[in-house]
Amino acid sequence: MVAKLESAGVEAVAPMLAYQWTTQMSERFGFASTWSERHAAHASGLGTFGLTDGLITPRGQAMRCGSVIARIQIPPTPRPYTDHHAYCLFYSRGTCGKCIQRCPVDAVTPSGHDKVKCRAYLDMTKTYVPAHFGFEGYGCGFCQSGVPCESRIPIAEEMD
Repeated sequence: MVAKLESAGVEAVAPMLAYQWTTQMSERFGFASTWSERHAAHASGLGTFGLTDGLITPRGQAMRCGSVIARIQIPPTPRPYTDHHAYCLFYSRGTCGKCIQRCPVDAVTPSGHDKVKCRAYLDMTKTYVPAHFGFEGYGCGFCQSGVPCESRIPIAEEMD
């Protein structure tokens, strides 16, 4: 996408692929990075955050997103929400919490997402997956699957 934009004379960058991208430990936020694809998507009007810190979009939160920043003017995406947690039933209505039950290491609680616990589990899967399943890979995703916001914005009435 960057190459396509640049060939049309538009300055563009994919921040996650830039040499300046890095992760670091933040006293306030735990693990943090110099660029967040989820936050870029939220700023672009594509969704709101859930209890797991995942971005809930009209297609749900069980997804991956990427971004390209370009020096171009386009009309803003209308935002049907005013709160950055609007699509999460736990935050918006005090209901649901299915992601809490799904986390195998209790990294999701009513207080939020413990990134240190979550990262320790993910790090463990880097050796577990190849040893037990025979391919290189790692991950979890339990908190983003089998939940009402997995593939759409959850409907509050279904949870009442």
